Amino acid sequence: MTEERVMEVLGVIKDKVPEEKYVTIKNRLRAASDSLADEILSVKLYGTVGIILLSVFLGGIGVDRFVIGDVGLGVGKLLVGWLTLGIWPLIDIFLCYKKAKEKNFNKLMQMLA
Repeated sequence: MTEERVMEVLGVIKDKVPEEKYVTIKNRLRAASDSLADEILSVKLYGTVGIILLSVFLGGIGVDRFVIGDVGLGVGKLLVGWLTLGIWPLIDIFLCYKKAKEKNFNKLMQMLA
């Protein structure tokens, strides 16, 4: 892939993947074909700001976990999260944010494999 296309893709996905894995994506993009760039730009990735907002406002009932695909934790949070007096939903704000970035990274790695 040309350097311009690599930078274009990285600009779009930069905030949606873990920072420590940014270099790995960059190297894989350089080895990929130019036609793959359009595919990557059109793939649906979790928006980290949206996940944070869901965690803050609806995290107490597990909506954030349902959205990122952790149905089991979502159900658990819905049923027993209130027993922790709000500690689980508060900590889970940061955990869901990181989990969304990890899932985005894994999706991109599957495409670049």
